[in-house]
Amino acid sequence: MNRKGFTLVELLMVVIIIGILVTLAVPNYYRSVERAKAGKAKATMDTIRKSELQYRAINDIYVDDLTLLTEYELPSNLSALSVADDGDWTYTVSGSDTISFILTAERLTGPHTGDTIIIDQDGVLTDGVGAGGHDEWGIGI
Repeated sequence: MNRKGFTLVELLMVVIIIGILVTLAVPNYYRSVERAKAGKAKATMDTIRKSELQYRAINDIYVDDLTLLTEYELPSNLSALSVADDGDWTYTVSGSDTISFILTAERLTGPHTGDTIIIDQDGVLTDGVGAGGHDEWGIGI
């Protein structure tokens, strides 16, 4: 007999190989998504920080209210809110005075919901999850 086609064993091997590849690929995909979202938060925080520095250069004080920064480099999706929400992160400024401020981004969605990234007036990044940090975020904290 000269039959053409695949045997059940061959099909099972293909399914097993595909399953192994998916098992390896999915965590890497989610890590990439987390890095992209953290990178977006860091970029937004850098912009807010620069806006705060510009505001202080003119008014000699940092502000908690992001609406006061609208004429500077503040992104349009944040311009009308003092506690800004871009869908993935909420941004808040606290401790503002003539010397310093703390800008906090809190994660709203995903596996890191509630985790924070913090930047100060000098651009020093830290996180609010303990000494281990989030290496998978790929933003230097």
